[in-house]
Amino acid sequence: MRTLGNILWFILGGWWTVLLYLILGVICCITVIGIPIGKALFQYSKLMAFPFGKEIVKETFIKGEKNVSSVRKIGGTIANIVWLPFGICIFLGNIGLMLCCFVSILFIPIGVVLAKSCKFIIWPIGAKVVSREDVIATKVANKIQEKKE
Repeated sequence: MRTLGNILWFILGGWWTVLLYLILGVICCITVIGIPIGKALFQYSKLMAFPFGKEIVKETFIKGEKNVSSVRKIGGTIANIVWLPFGICIFLGNIGLMLCCFVSILFIPIGVVLAKSCKFIIWPIGAKVVSREDVIATKVANKIQEKKE
């Protein structure tokens, strides 16, 4: 079912969202300070290409809190602050579109995808798009690591 949803999503309109965020990512990568934002937009386009079965997690969840340097965290926070005005505009647009999708019963799955993407687009640097199976495997690995410590 997930594969069918992803195919329908991509054909019926996901492709233009992917294209838009890929272009925005390339534009952001032109400047030095925009490279982290561009990389985050590439992650977002990955989510928008095939959203069903994907999860958004923080980099510290995948690598562990101790394995992400403080320089990366501080740099990511600065880049997120630079991105914030644009993120708020896109966030508000996603909220409006999401509410319209929820009103019509047929487009509720699209509304769910937009709701999932809202938490990413407002503060994108440091977030990664991974499969649901990877999230489960990481949770299990984290629990095993906690028991060892």
